[in-house]
Amino acid sequence: MTLDANASPPPQVKKKLHKILVEAVNAMPEAHALELATQMAEPVGARLVGFFVENQALIDLADLPFASEISFSGTLRPLERERLIRQWRGQAIQTEKAFAAVANAAGLDWSFEVRRGRPLFSMLEEAEREDVVVFHTSSRLTTLGDVARAVRAATSDINADVLLTGSTRRQIIGRADATLVVLDDMTSRGEACCHAAKTLAEKRGMICVSLPCRNADLVDLAEQVRQMHPALIVADGASPLFVKDKNVTTFSLAIGCPVLLFGSERRIKISEKHAQN
Repeated sequence: MTLDANASPPPQVKKKLHKILVEAVNAMPEAHALELATQMAEPVGARLVGFFVENQALIDLADLPFASEISFSGTLRPLERERLIRQWRGQAIQTEKAFAAVANAAGLDWSFEVRRGRPLFSMLEEAEREDVVVFHTSSRLTTLGDVARAVRAATSDINADVLLTGSTRRQIIGRADATLVVLDDMTSRGEACCHAAKTLAEKRGMICVSLPCRNADLVDLAEQVRQMHPALIVADGASPLFVKDKNVTTFSLAIGCPVLLFGSERRIKISEKHAQN
């Protein structure tokens, strides 16, 4: 059988379209997180996936006697399950419209889902290897401990990547003079991380700077990074720098700019590249 060089490859060998997953933690997606997700998705053609999560813990609380809620005006009223669900459904519709507007404006493939469960973790059920999961570090509705544990689950268990938006300070990843700083912990995974970071920088038209950080103190490293004024930090999620879960969120909040943590194993790709050369 002969193969036509111009023919499309069969479906089973087509490149998998990776996803960038963004959770709405309230009535609207975090504008900063959605902007960063869009900037990440454009150069690689990833599909943008939005999630509205109905918090199961609040539903369980509503089922308890004497559970109450206080409105912004200070009015106290019973926390009713049916009203809570109606409010969420209305918010989900508004959120999907906002999400669709941003994705369509960027020309991105997108989808939107409503899930019921635990914030952050319910979104991980949809994540796959080398997808990017977007977490807003300083979310008002999620504890830093939960964010740190969700990061660990995404990078270690699923081998997905995590984009921590950190500060609400505006960051334009694609600007002409933007700098991407990659943390090189001098390990084999660190080498793979640097290679992947350079590829990402080339796609985004950014300046890539490698920062050696073997045995670095996290506080000193954060200060050094801040002085470089980067638009994006890239690091290996399994780096010794983040041996404790809380180190990830502490570092993200300290530097005040987005952090992309690679969770996927990339050493095989690097080895293959060296073999070809």
